[in-house]
Amino acid sequence: MSIQPLSRRLLGVAYYPEHWPEARWAEDARLLREAGITVVRMMEFAWDKLEPAEGQFDFAWMDRALEVFQAAGIRAILCTPTATPPAWLVAKHPDILRVDEQTGLRDSFGSRRSVTCHAPAYLEAADRIVTAIAEHWGDHPNVIGWQIDNEFGCHESTQDISEHAQRAFQAWCKARYGTLQALNAAWGTQFWSATYTDWSQIPVPAPTTAAHNPSLLLDFRRFSSHSWVNFQRRQIDILRPRIGAERFITHNFMLKFFDLDYYALAADLDFVGYDNYLHGLCGPMEAAFNLDLMRGLKAGRPFWIMEQQPGSVNWTPFNPPVPPGQVRTWTHQAFAHGAEAVLYFRERAVNIGQEQYHAGLLKHDGTPDRGWHEAKAVSQDIDQCPLLKRGKAPVAILFDYEDLWALRLEPHNASFSYYQVALDLYRPLWEKHIPVDILPRNADLSGYAAVFVPSPALINAKHVANWRAYVEQGGNLVVTFRAFFKNASNTWTDQPMPGGGLSELLGVTVDEFLSIPPVPTVGWRLPDEPSPDWHDERGAHVSDIAAKATGIGFSEGFGIAPKLRYRLWAEVLKPTTAEVLMRYTDGYYKDAPAATVNKVGQGAAFYIGCWSEPLIPRSIWQALDLARFEADTKDLPRGQIFELITLQDADGKPIQVRLNHSKNTVAFVAQGQ
Repeated sequence: MSIQPLSRRLLGVAYYPEHWPEARWAEDARLLREAGITVVRMMEFAWDKLEPAEGQFDFAWMDRALEVFQAAGIRAILCTPTATPPAWLVAKHPDILRVDEQTGLRDSFGSRRSVTCHAPAYLEAADRIVTAIAEHWGDHPNVIGWQIDNEFGCHESTQDISEHAQRAFQAWCKARYGTLQALNAAWGTQFWSATYTDWSQIPVPAPTTAAHNPSLLLDFRRFSSHSWVNFQRRQIDILRPRIGAERFITHNFMLKFFDLDYYALAADLDFVGYDNYLHGLCGPMEAAFNLDLMRGLKAGRPFWIMEQQPGSVNWTPFNPPVPPGQVRTWTHQAFAHGAEAVLYFRERAVNIGQEQYHAGLLKHDGTPDRGWHEAKAVSQDIDQCPLLKRGKAPVAILFDYEDLWALRLEPHNASFSYYQVALDLYRPLWEKHIPVDILPRNADLSGYAAVFVPSPALINAKHVANWRAYVEQGGNLVVTFRAFFKNASNTWTDQPMPGGGLSELLGVTVDEFLSIPPVPTVGWRLPDEPSPDWHDERGAHVSDIAAKATGIGFSEGFGIAPKLRYRLWAEVLKPTTAEVLMRYTDGYYKDAPAATVNKVGQGAAFYIGCWSEPLIPRSIWQALDLARFEADTKDLPRGQIFELITLQDADGKPIQVRLNHSKNTVAFVAQGQ
């Protein structure tokens, strides 16, 4: 690639010339340029206008739109429009519509993301339109890059159980396992008389009387993700030779979306694109986690925000209003976590279609809305600030999509969430303003003071070897409950848990696991020292919350401290070489170990056996203490929600970015005073 690095942060917007009279385009371009917008993204839902009949193309209108924006000094990103096939294509080939895994019903025409990426007619038509637009605009001087399709998997559309998908899944299984004997052994098909004697017998997970085999279900998720990665690669292979090395190719990933392996999807892209929709969905800590996840998908490479709301949206349960200043804060938060560009969605609130309540930079009448004024303020901020870069963080969280899928398929507790475990590891670090890199399980861990591994369900001996080398060389590894109890095929290990050599690294085995109802009923204690006075985020004491929830107060544990709560999951641990950090205080497993640490080489490996809000941060601080890492928070204000992020300028000089996420003014002590 020969894409040049940016010298300035960019602001952009999604623009839809097909939605507005052509006579309005120049005025829109003028208003956008006045707000500091220098990039527009276009065309992702315009297939019917680009190809109004099979093989008949009309590109003249988009040529004119590009001319308008070029004259205004605004560059363009073009999108392949394959998320919304036109009515004439569906009418001729109704089999291109996907079949829903949950209902078994075929989607109907009239929305988006309603097609299967396995139907030959759809693939042929997609190849045709992508080839045509790439040949027409591939060397256009005002086009800086391309977006593949739009939001793969949106509206829970990743999985498809159509006849095309079933044949493709059978072929995928044959390529993965080679023989039916190997597949039957890996899946354990002797259970419920499900042995396959021909590849054509392998089903897709259509609705059935009880559950499908969990091994089949996990492989079907792997297959579904792999299919969309291949679909994207198919378009990249068409685009790249036609657009040149100087133009980028990306795709817009989504917030809290886990049906696709985003590491695999990101691998073929020049950088990750991300749609940053937050209000009514998550707060600043969770927003930061997802931004860090996007940065980690390509090993810390900067990413772009391809869509960010400039006001309220139309698709959350209540669509709350966005207060003044929030759009500006979101934009700077994205920049601080590694975004090089932020594109708002959309340019103007639309008067037609399914998104009429969605805010734009401009109102429905075409006049500037508050989002326009905030975008203009951000542009002025950018003019006054140098281009800053993220450095490597001191700690990392290893996030894995296959672990997430396995635990989602069999949570064993309706409230269990792999994603929430990862967030609970991230939260105390974020609150202490400690930068975090979020990485895949197989990442190079050298240089990190501590590494946190949330519920790594699926055994992988190579990963254990990597983790052991990290710990032996002085690293501090923290692994949480539900670790390495399943084989890669989603069958239970016949080794002591955790399997795959992880129990030897941790110096502990799991003697018993317990699924805990959401109401806290039992506690744990520290074996040798008093506990701090733990409170939840509302300021209420843990024992008070438990007493109100259950009618049972927390008793004194051995006369030293109130018992501390845990939730949803607990494991009775059996140390081999590890030291016990904490023990349970009641239940039939009273006094059993709840958390341990094992010294290995120059480092330490922690195991957290229960899901506890106080226990997780305590283990984090102990790991960082062993790493001799200390966050400088002594002069920071208390009781406010804010972020401190240290970035670097072009000369490597550290510059601190401060983001206030509260309604109140936050005062800081000046450095050196």
